[in-house]
Amino acid sequence: MTQSTTVQVGRFYTGRLAEGRPQALNTWRFTTDDAEVAARVAALLGGQPQPNEGGGALAHEVLTNRERVRVLMDGPDAVAAHMILWGSKGIIHECDGLEFLSPEEKKGQPCGCPPRLEGRKMAARDGRGPTPSINLTFRIAAEPALGDFRFMTGSWQLAAQLPDLTDALERVGGPAVCDLTMELVVFTTKAGRSVCYRRPVVTVLGSPDTVAPESPPPVSPPPPPTPSAPRRRTRKSAEHSVPPAPERTGSVNVDADLLRRAGQALGTSDPQETVIAALSEVVASQQRATELAQLREHVERIAAIAEQALQGADRSLA
Repeated sequence: MTQSTTVQVGRFYTGRLAEGRPQALNTWRFTTDDAEVAARVAALLGGQPQPNEGGGALAHEVLTNRERVRVLMDGPDAVAAHMILWGSKGIIHECDGLEFLSPEEKKGQPCGCPPRLEGRKMAARDGRGPTPSINLTFRIAAEPALGDFRFMTGSWQLAAQLPDLTDALERVGGPAVCDLTMELVVFTTKAGRSVCYRRPVVTVLGSPDTVAPESPPPVSPPPPPTPSAPRRRTRKSAEHSVPPAPERTGSVNVDADLLRRAGQALGTSDPQETVIAALSEVVASQQRATELAQLREHVERIAAIAEQALQGADRSLA
């Protein structure tokens, strides 16, 4: 088994404090006292370095945009786990599930914890037994030279995974490439209530020479440009977009002089152009581009009727 000799430079978390209250996160949070390390982690995992206001003694934090981090773990020794029960004056029970680790006078004696995980969970829920305290040490696979990072958790789900995790790390026989993931869990309670939360999961992938390098995360496409006010359509484009005249079912009175004067003011040359340009001037600053496009279709139909009315002998159309 290989143990890392690099310096521990920071910690990973699944939550933080927000206005004094615990807040669960959807992506990993990182803290460090080294501003350069914070900047490098942000470059690798996304987010921006900022002063640590989310809990913990380290000065800088990064709220990354990654729910999965590819890491290197140096064998089973990278996993430390025990069970702790806290009292008002400190630790009153610390064990490995079989024997006491503290207090000193009880060290090595049977701890009396239930042999199965479900029994231990029930004892802890009733305040009679300890809860897991798991400490993972790892390096970021994309840049191991940054140093060692630590993640501490009391997750019962990860505690149940520990035997398989340590066996998998033992089989690799050296530094192991792993995925440290905040896995989303969604379920419905017996009362019909939907519940979702994130749990830490470690997946051992293999040794560095057998695992392909991780692909860089996909680059999000740039946001579409803000649509500008529509340009006035030329006579040629307007003519191509005029639909066939609808059947005559009602009457529309057209004021030819008003259209002519509006055209002079707007610089348009025919009635359809005038109607479209006039409405564009009013609507462009208030509607989105898609809404305006729909409106223009209706306007063009009205403008087509108006144009035919001006050119025809009968000035009212059904």
